Amino acid sequence: MNLNKLFMVNIFVAGIFGLGFVFAPEAMLTPYGIAAETISASVMMSRLLGASNLGFAILFWFMMNAPASETKIEVAKAVSLGFGVSCLVSIVVQMSGEIGPLGWSTVALYAIFTAAYGYFGFVKGTEA
Repeated sequence: MNLNKLFMVNIFVAGIFGLGFVFAPEAMLTPYGIAAETISASVMMSRLLGASNLGFAILFWFMMNAPASETKIEVAKAVSLGFGVSCLVSIVVQMSGEIGPLGWSTVALYAIFTAAYGYFGFVKGTEA
């Protein structure tokens, strides 16, 4: 695995979640076991999350096609830190009981991407 392949995987994941949350937020939230009244109150924020995910997919597309550079490494570092915060937030929400067992998949995705981008950004560096 190299950084470009990681970007490619993340394009797919961010794209699927982005499209789902923009166009069908209720359908995306229901499997997580969230209460119906919470889902209806969360539609706008879910769509904004989806739009953000689509923005990430586009960023990763451009980064995947860019030549090797220090900028790619810095993006990997920033994404790792951002996904790390998202992982911590997901753990707190999961532990609160607001979300069903499927919520652990969100924790896992954020943890995997945090570790992978962290490896390319902080460990492997310009060799990525």
